[in-house]
Amino acid sequence: MQFPLTYTLIIALLAVILIVSYPVMLAGNAEKLWGPIKGRLRMIYYVSIGLVLLGFLPFAYFLLRCKMWSQDEVRKIFAALVTLIVFSWIWIVLAIWFAEKKMDRMINACLIFLVLLIVALSILYLIGIVEKHTELKTKGNAMIHTLIYAGLGYAFFHTFFLDFILWFYLVVVKGY
Repeated sequence: MQFPLTYTLIIALLAVILIVSYPVMLAGNAEKLWGPIKGRLRMIYYVSIGLVLLGFLPFAYFLLRCKMWSQDEVRKIFAALVTLIVFSWIWIVLAIWFAEKKMDRMINACLIFLVLLIVALSILYLIGIVEKHTELKTKGNAMIHTLIYAGLGYAFFHTFFLDFILWFYLVVVKGY
């Protein structure tokens, strides 16, 4: 089956809301959320965020082009993408609350830790779903296969190592 248009529209709408909400929610809070991440390290983050967005394009292309998704794959992909987007939005809310000290710092730090881990693991879960997809393993799809793994692999690297480990340590642990 083809990935359902309804699911595609829901994911696209949620993604647009996430991307549009970040600048609005960051107004007045951006420097607090970056904490000690300045200069070259911040520039690395900016470039990395751009690479993550570009990295999802091959997967999105294949997702919409492929007509051989099982119902189980469709359900799992939809769940992984919705989880990724929703928890990314929850992270920004929790990070702002942390910066503004709107709730108990220890509880907030634990929630941020959990949310960032869920974001990274949702990408890893997505990689696992795609890995099992038989059409992607055919010779004719070698290039898209490589691009998908490079893109999703980099997204996992960014969300796990740069966000979950480095950002959490520098901003939450050291800034605590």
